[in-house]
Amino acid sequence: MMRSTTYDTASNAIFACLQNDPPDWDFLDALLSEFMILPTLSEQASLLCRELCAHLKAANSRLLASVTPQHAHRLLNVFTSVANIQQKVDGNTSSTLRHYVNAIETGIRLSPPLSSGTALTFRDIILASWFASFAFSTLPPSPEPNNILDAIQHRTRANHLPHFDDTSLALVHAVHHASDGFIDAMLDPTTGTLPNVVLFPDQAQMLSAVIFASPHTTSDVWAALYSGQSTYEIKTATSSALLTLARRIQEGALIADLGLDIPHCSNDALVLLLHYLALSLFPSASAFNDTGVVLCSMNSNAAPNPLRVASGRDVARLYYEKGLQIDPTHPHLLSNFGSLLKDAGHSTSAVGVFNHALQLHPELDIALVNMANTLKDMGRPADAVPYYIKAVTINPGLVDAYCGLSMSMNAVCNWTARAICEEHLSELHHQNIGILGERSVDDWLLTVALTTSRPQCDHSLRRWVHRFCLFTDTSDGRQPLLNEGSFLMRLIDWYRSRMQHRRYIETYGETLYGEDLPHSPPEAAPTARPFGFVLSSASLQKVPTVLPFHTFTLPLPSRTIRRIAHRNALRVSYNVMTQISPDRVPLLPTPPLKRRINVGYVSSDFSDHPLSHLMKSVFQLHDQNRFCVFLYATSPSDGSAFRQYFEQGDLNFLDVSSWSNVDIVNRIEEDHIHILVDLGGYTRGARNEIFAARPSPVQISLMGYAGTLAATWCDYLVCDSITCPVDLFARVQAYQKRSLNHCCQHSDFGVPVGEEGDPESSSPLWIYTECPIYMPHTYFVTDHKQSCRHGENLSVEERAHTPAEKLWNDEIKCRADLRRALFPDLPLNAIIFANFNQLYKVDPIIFATWLHILARVPHSILWLLRFPAAGETHLIQTAKEWAGDEIASRIRFTDVAAKDHHIYRCRVPDLFLDTSECSAHTVAADVLWAGTPLIACAWPSHRHKMSSRVAASLASATGFGEYMVVSSRDEYEERAVALGNSIRYTVQPNGDVEVCGDLLDLRRCLFLNRDTMPLFDTARWTKNLEKAYRMAWRRWVDGSMFRMSDDGCIWVKDDVDVPIRMN
Repeated sequence: MMRSTTYDTASNAIFACLQNDPPDWDFLDALLSEFMILPTLSEQASLLCRELCAHLKAANSRLLASVTPQHAHRLLNVFTSVANIQQKVDGNTSSTLRHYVNAIETGIRLSPPLSSGTALTFRDIILASWFASFAFSTLPPSPEPNNILDAIQHRTRANHLPHFDDTSLALVHAVHHASDGFIDAMLDPTTGTLPNVVLFPDQAQMLSAVIFASPHTTSDVWAALYSGQSTYEIKTATSSALLTLARRIQEGALIADLGLDIPHCSNDALVLLLHYLALSLFPSASAFNDTGVVLCSMNSNAAPNPLRVASGRDVARLYYEKGLQIDPTHPHLLSNFGSLLKDAGHSTSAVGVFNHALQLHPELDIALVNMANTLKDMGRPADAVPYYIKAVTINPGLVDAYCGLSMSMNAVCNWTARAICEEHLSELHHQNIGILGERSVDDWLLTVALTTSRPQCDHSLRRWVHRFCLFTDTSDGRQPLLNEGSFLMRLIDWYRSRMQHRRYIETYGETLYGEDLPHSPPEAAPTARPFGFVLSSASLQKVPTVLPFHTFTLPLPSRTIRRIAHRNALRVSYNVMTQISPDRVPLLPTPPLKRRINVGYVSSDFSDHPLSHLMKSVFQLHDQNRFCVFLYATSPSDGSAFRQYFEQGDLNFLDVSSWSNVDIVNRIEEDHIHILVDLGGYTRGARNEIFAARPSPVQISLMGYAGTLAATWCDYLVCDSITCPVDLFARVQAYQKRSLNHCCQHSDFGVPVGEEGDPESSSPLWIYTECPIYMPHTYFVTDHKQSCRHGENLSVEERAHTPAEKLWNDEIKCRADLRRALFPDLPLNAIIFANFNQLYKVDPIIFATWLHILARVPHSILWLLRFPAAGETHLIQTAKEWAGDEIASRIRFTDVAAKDHHIYRCRVPDLFLDTSECSAHTVAADVLWAGTPLIACAWPSHRHKMSSRVAASLASATGFGEYMVVSSRDEYEERAVALGNSIRYTVQPNGDVEVCGDLLDLRRCLFLNRDTMPLFDTARWTKNLEKAYRMAWRRWVDGSMFRMSDDGCIWVKDDVDVPIRMN
């Protein structure tokens, strides 16, 4: 660090060099560069920078130093360097940001032909750019700036926007002299903020020319804007300053600190505008790349250009292509272009782009990671591993690469990189500090009072005061582990859901069902805007590098899993709140007409996918007199028979895959959906933004994702008592704690902070933020009873009338024939253990257990799938190292089979051995339908992981769970060994072989009872789900869903006895 004497010397030298005419710019650049390379900087460096600026510029923005246009870029560079030094010392403070603004204003003021006349401000430039961009988005394309300016004048009159009578002025000057009335005219009515305008590259390139000149500008002036070395250098430096300022805002700097005084200005919109302006001043390959990145980060329906409808990602591709025309070898353009192709589903093309990028730049770490991610998502994890390894070798700080490497190696059962990256989880506590403080506690309490339909008791009111003070009162220091962004997004959802309910009660009362349609639908009442301005200051929530779905296979505690899910929920909420106003109250559905509840199912898997295999019959089995079913498909058709079944069936099926989130939300509201069901959760292709927009009063997570969404926009999780123990729900724990305080039981439970219900809470005692819907038997639905009868070719009725002995003897023969075909070398007394899961579910503990079982059951084999094929080598090698060659030789791999044949051959194993971290789900149903017993895990160490307990739930729903479900690893091994060794073979005098044993008896019970057991009774399951829907709707209407009057649980009772045929 520099000593104080050095700073004094530097200060004297600065003062001396500024006395020169012109100043010694080379000396200033060298001095500031020396500061920037120092590892640490003290307050003295900041003081020195302030002194330098004071010598250069007066408080009234008048320049004190003698600066000619030829040296203007040197002054601009000084201001930018000072800003960078200030940022290094103080971070993104208002003082730091003002230095960037100084640089930009200097570049504009000293740039011919704008160096005389009105002193333009940064605010003028921004508003003029916004206005021009807004006009661009509604005008026909034109390559001539003069034509654009003429059209702007005409358009403003036609659209009742303020126009500028003095057309001799440049647009930026006209904006400077205009009132702020035209700002209101540009506000997006859906968000209440200035719009996120998507411009095409040709439009963005003309932006500076349009705002800095008038229709009567001479050609000489146009030439001055685009030629001359000094002008070129000024524009280059100004462009760089604009991009740096945009980057600071993306890092979390507050717009308020810029001093713009522009209401309703969002971070995203301003960042995008700064990129457009920078690109128009200096259209470099890097500028096109950076603008494309910003457009890609916007959601798919962020204010597209209405003349050529396209999403931010669609237009980003044009920017990347334009940038590559300037520099075909630009490393980041190539890498980002490949990522865009990959995200658009063009993985093969993306791999080609990444290969090209890596041929040009073999050490480009981000391209290596992107290539690896693409290969991993293409189902080629083994091919991805070398790219990940090279990336982390080049850049050991790439957290994303480590996590991708871990997942890819785990997928092929190479467990040497099984670490978890949690760096982001604590970092995110500090995001958006100070946002809620932009309103007073009294203002926030007024919002609460206007939102709730019941008055708050004293205790509840004190809790609200405490919550808001945590974020608005910083006099005694803010608690370091509070995520203000989380509280804000949860508060917005709380407000919108309660206001919707309040309006329903005001319009219809506590009306559960209606007999007639109302004469006219209720209009949305005007509302206050408590959140629009606050949210505009928020930044996009970062998400951990570990995705929620990855937590299924990792040994993580409940708090970590909950927070990973919640960070993704926050990102989803933020995305959709930038598309619709956070103050917008969802439209009301009318009461269910003639007791018919509208239920909407949203999924990207209405295709040849396990979810459709399992739920195919459910939608048709709904009671059509009590439920009207809507299916919203968020993925395009795959042409499969499953998709055709949904499209051509008697269902309200709608393909919304090409629709924007906002359009889908509007359609769901128009359909008056009372209950909206999420069949995707955090799986690939899910559109959770739809649910975050709250288009339906009751929203439920079902089947698609076996875990918590940790999102306030998900009200219920359909589960059962095995998969989700009741004490792990936040609402249950909160009710138990508050039940002694009777004054709270009828108050709204609000938005918790640091307690049950706050996903950011440090408590390890709960995981689920939803309320549970407890299904009897199992939450998991199957369709095997309807869809998988090809093995016997018997209907349910025919099978019921067939003698059990005949069914069983036919099954023994079929199974023996298939076993010989698959494993012709196996002796008759060999026991076949099996697991048909994807290999990413296999973990070291369970694999070691399987090896122990093989060692203890003579003549046994373990049948696994090449799923993926690269996993075979790793598992065989591990088995040799852990158990020896003989045991390893008894592990057999086969290829993955087509669905029908897979189910058919599931009868071959003697015993299915489940995985522990993430159990078999659909595969467990396939195996049990085939009559094969399994060992399922319900270990106490994994009770917080729904995904680990699904097979246990399915096994219990057969009626024979006590023989198959185990509660520890030791019990798992002992049960498998006992069942495997129970088989006895006796040769009869006539040469026949008689087989007996507990394992065979269990198989017989499963096989003969499959048509009557609850697990495969789809109609019964659907009827029970309908009970839950009716109860959930009632709880929403009467408001008990929002109050602490009970624990929030919905328990569904089954009215049908389960007949079990033991013979």
